[in-house]
Amino acid sequence: ATMATAAASTATAIYKYTYTLGRSLYVPVTSRCNSIPLPSTRGPGFLLPRGVAEGLVRVRNADHPGSVMAGVYDDWLEDDSVPLPPYNIPLVNGLYHFSNDLSEHLQQQRQNVVDQSSGEHEMDDFLQPSIETLVDEVSSRLDRNSESDQKFHQVVIAGEGEPTLRMDALLAVARSVQSFRLNDNTNESNKERSSLPVRVITNGLCFGIPNLGYSPSNNKRSGVIVPMHRHMILRDMLDAGISQLSVALNTANRHEYDVLMEPCCYTGGGMIAGEGDDGNLDVDRGSGGDNDATTPMPGTAHDIVCEFILEATKLGMDVDITGVLRPGIDKEETERLARMLLSVGPKYAKYKKQRTVRWRQYFS
Repeated sequence: ATMATAAASTATAIYKYTYTLGRSLYVPVTSRCNSIPLPSTRGPGFLLPRGVAEGLVRVRNADHPGSVMAGVYDDWLEDDSVPLPPYNIPLVNGLYHFSNDLSEHLQQQRQNVVDQSSGEHEMDDFLQPSIETLVDEVSSRLDRNSESDQKFHQVVIAGEGEPTLRMDALLAVARSVQSFRLNDNTNESNKERSSLPVRVITNGLCFGIPNLGYSPSNNKRSGVIVPMHRHMILRDMLDAGISQLSVALNTANRHEYDVLMEPCCYTGGGMIAGEGDDGNLDVDRGSGGDNDATTPMPGTAHDIVCEFILEATKLGMDVDITGVLRPGIDKEETERLARMLLSVGPKYAKYKKQRTVRWRQYFS
């Protein structure tokens, strides 16, 4: 019993942020969000396994120090399933800042491209948890799991925050998975095994993020690494090994979406709220006023989600549309919209034979 306890403590110490559910490895890259966090949309009575909640709280404290008091762990000692602490972090429209010159940050990102093209290690984006830490955790877990009889079926990049806000970290984690192979249960003579699938769980507001980071796929213009272009980001994700998406559509009603998700993002015609001191959209729930980011241009955010689903489906990505069964949601209309969005892709025959929306329970 003592050895088992020691082993469990060691595993907890090594794996600070990542966690497992079934045969899936989950990797949260940020706690920041540009809408109501997806776990919060499940309702005030939604509970998570304690190990999952502890990992998400560690990410929140690393990302936003002091946002969760240490005493929260003591409250969880007797319970296997626990609620996340209230989400008290302001919503943001982006985590990466634009730069008009070759600042220190941009120069390091330029070197990042050189290092990655030569096969060297990923450089960090100066956010927490660090890219290096996340990649090391994922690699360590996959190395250990390679000897297990219960091997992982997939890696899922998801958490309390919106992973596409931190695209550099998301792509780095996905690339680190590609050296690990999935046993396909074919005969021994078949030496070819596919890469471990990588799925991203997202709110679908990726096209409303003004700066998606600086990746090796970016074009160089006069020696400057330009931010990722929104219409290329899905191809960047595919190149990194991400072939599966779970997108929270939640409703077919554009205005109902604004109420449910409180989106905070940019549109094609500009941003939908006033900027904070750090250049991001800083949302203060309850502050009210004409520039409150909780009152965006009506319906625009829902359009962005639909466009994201359409573009991903056209590229042949495996798109799973999700929703939460809140009171008053029109399931029939939401499923009709989902069916239309998925009809543009080469896998539509597959979607015709199964439900088009994966509905989640709401816990009041």
